[in-house]
Amino acid sequence: MKEIDELAVRKFGMPSLLLMENAGRSVVEEIEHRFGSVEATNVLVIAGKGKNGGDGFVAARHAVQRGAYVTVLFIGDETETQGDVKTNYDILRRMGDARLTFLRLFKEKEFTQQKFDFIVDAIFGTSFHGEMRGKFRAVVEWINRQHDSKIIAVDVPSGLDASTGRCSSTVVKACLTVTMALPKIGLCLGRGRDVTGLISVADIQMPGRLIKKYQSKLFLTEEMDVQSGLPVRSIIAHKQSVGKIFVLAGSKGLTGAALLCSQSAMKAGAGAVVLGVPSAVFSSVSRRTLEVMPYELPSTSEGSVGISAMELIRAKMKWADVMLVGPGLSQNSETVEIIQKIIATAEKTLVADADGLNALSKNLGLLKRRKCKSVILTPHLGEFSRLISQTVEDIEIDKIEIARSFARKNDVVLVLKGAPTIIASPDGDVFVNPTGNAGMATAGSGDVLAGVIAALVGQHNTSVEAAINGVYVHGRAGDIARDEVGEMGMLASDIMNRIPRVLKVLQNNARISLV
Repeated sequence: MKEIDELAVRKFGMPSLLLMENAGRSVVEEIEHRFGSVEATNVLVIAGKGKNGGDGFVAARHAVQRGAYVTVLFIGDETETQGDVKTNYDILRRMGDARLTFLRLFKEKEFTQQKFDFIVDAIFGTSFHGEMRGKFRAVVEWINRQHDSKIIAVDVPSGLDASTGRCSSTVVKACLTVTMALPKIGLCLGRGRDVTGLISVADIQMPGRLIKKYQSKLFLTEEMDVQSGLPVRSIIAHKQSVGKIFVLAGSKGLTGAALLCSQSAMKAGAGAVVLGVPSAVFSSVSRRTLEVMPYELPSTSEGSVGISAMELIRAKMKWADVMLVGPGLSQNSETVEIIQKIIATAEKTLVADADGLNALSKNLGLLKRRKCKSVILTPHLGEFSRLISQTVEDIEIDKIEIARSFARKNDVVLVLKGAPTIIASPDGDVFVNPTGNAGMATAGSGDVLAGVIAALVGQHNTSVEAAINGVYVHGRAGDIARDEVGEMGMLASDIMNRIPRVLKVLQNNARISLV
């Protein structure tokens, strides 16, 4: 965004003062769009000395012109203001409007006696890195205690690193963030999602050609992307043409994972799903399946799939269009050996999850020696940590670049689950998923996702499309479940049972948009 901003001024001749004017005006317009007219309301604008503060000065002016009573708290030294920031600071000081109050010092006792309808945070914006300290920390702590005020962040909440999503221990917790021209990476990652509230992307009249020309390798998935990318079923479709899925999952004590992933594949449109399970749990699994076809395999003494099952597994691998391996398989040594043989010899698209990933972590070189062209890995951060021998903390620091590097190096589609889930493709593109919620942090949720992705591959999505679409649909189903049953009591089966509804809505909306 910084590069685009500089190019707009240098190559396109866009006056930077105009861009700042558009940004500040957009903040007030968005407040009125979301909450109604600002006329006769009390607005506090807290501005720093940088460009974010300049946007705040413009917002204050527009709010006054629309009839608001505006208090501007400038945290900085006016001798340090420069360029466009100084211009807008000087304009504001010269206004002389009775509805405008200009303050230079933060005195909490005085502020406590006032009530503000809106507090506009224009302190740091995208320039912030590290830890909030001193007077800034005191001001932000006070902002966050104003529970009766609507807190609006300009571009990004102060205290949030716009590039990484990392937050200072003290960070503005906004109910609305008005970000300029394009979403910032940090708004979508880590704690950034917790402190931004609603996100509105303001059109500040950046040259459209410049934005389109800019070769980003990082994308935020939107509903229309998924609508246009979901499989379209032919009128002459039959069960053999819309995805034959072989699932190898489950062991003694872990049958739920096998049932969830295989049934989710059916819910997501697979034509036929065969579920291979060890004989130790076959009878209990078969009693709980209707559409999914259970397939009995020899067991180890521990109740997991035994090495003698390999020939039976190979037969189903030839039958299937796509194979899903891992949920609930256990880490028994014989089972690990089978998983590794599957990864090395599979010739069709392979989705590896859970214990499939744990087995792979013991011999990551299998990815280089494999036969199949397309592999989709779906680790959560702990599993990914084991795959690459880095700590979760280190991964979180640079999650996007680490995921991108891994996918490129190993020629795989990586679905790195978390808040948010990101999808990295072999060509270096990374997609950030916007759907999902904290209620999905429940056992079995990942099994459901693996089944959805496998089903979409079987319906002729590419591996990248299946990952992007599957993650979005899975998260959207979780959002519906949250609205209907709440976050605390949500189960993986609640997510699974809402997948058909999400697919129906997306496909119906796609038809409407085509008309």
